[in-house]
Amino acid sequence: MLGRQQGASLLELVIAASLGLMVIGALQQVWVWQQGKQQQSQSVSTTLLSAQSLLEQLLADISETLPQQAELTTECFLLPQRNGRLIAYRVKDRQLQRHTLAPYCPTYGWQSLSHYSSLAVKSLHMQLESAGQQLHTLSLTLLMKSPKAKNYHSFYRELVLSEQPGQ
Repeated sequence: MLGRQQGASLLELVIAASLGLMVIGALQQVWVWQQGKQQQSQSVSTTLLSAQSLLEQLLADISETLPQQAELTTECFLLPQRNGRLIAYRVKDRQLQRHTLAPYCPTYGWQSLSHYSSLAVKSLHMQLESAGQQLHTLSLTLLMKSPKAKNYHSFYRELVLSEQPGQ
C-alpha cells in the first residue's frame, strides 16, 4: 500500500504563493488610494484656510477705509485708511497683491499675498453702495481655487462702513 503523502506538492505551493501575492497587492492598492484621498482632502483644507486668511487681511483693511475716498476700479482698488495710509489691492498673475503706499495704482512695489502654486486667484471685485446717512455697504467678491481643482470658489462678504471714525 501506498502511504499518504505528507506536505504539499509544488503546484499547491505556487498557487498558495500566487493567491497571497494577489491579496498583498490588493491591500497595497487600497492603502495607496486612501493615502491619495487623505492628501487631497488635506490640500483642500489648506487652500480653504489660505483663502480665509486672505479674506481676513482684506476685511481688516476694508474696515478702516474712508468710504467717500475709496476708488474701486476693475484693475486696482484704492482704500484710503483712517490713519492716513493708502492701501491698494489688485489681482495679477493669479495672485492677490497689496500695496501699502499707493496714492494711485503704481507699477512697482506690490506685495503678493498669495501664490498660484498654493491658491490661484481669478478675480477680485469690490462695490460700494450708500446704506443711509454716512453709512456705506462695501461688497467684496473673491474668486479663488486650489491649483489642482477644476472650478473656482466664490467668497463673498459685505461690510458696513461709516464716514465717521468709531461708528
